[in-house]
Amino acid sequence: MNILTQAREALIGHLSEITQDNGYLTNAGLAVRGGWFNEIIKSDKVSFPLIVVQKGRDAEPEPGPMALKLQRVFYVIGAVEAGMDDYDAALENIELDILRALVPYAGQHLPWAPRGVSKIEIGTPEHVPPGSGESAASVLIPVQLSIVIK
Repeated sequence: MNILTQAREALIGHLSEITQDNGYLTNAGLAVRGGWFNEIIKSDKVSFPLIVVQKGRDAEPEPGPMALKLQRVFYVIGAVEAGMDDYDAALENIELDILRALVPYAGQHLPWAPRGVSKIEIGTPEHVPPGSGESAASVLIPVQLSIVIK
């Protein structure tokens, strides 16, 4: 399996550990899926809370000595089912769980990531209220993995 696939699958696997049994506030890790959020949210088989790992737009690869460093971007989207007035606390719980799961290990290898993933950076979370016929509120968290390709 190639490093790009390994990194994506490791991220999904790590987010699957978000359960109350593991000390988190939610059991969102029981419903982690890869793909496009707008398609997954329309599925009959979707359950909440939900985490979707959606591919984002990568930064330009940086050349190095006999290697490239790719900044692989994902949008980690946490979604909760909620009415128009009562989703804030539930959304904040899933946001906190995702952020806690993705805390970087300064100067150390990420224990959940394959060798070759050298760093994780977290972008600014963005809340999206329910609307347009959807009963889910969501939080989008940009995640960038630095991957060394040899």
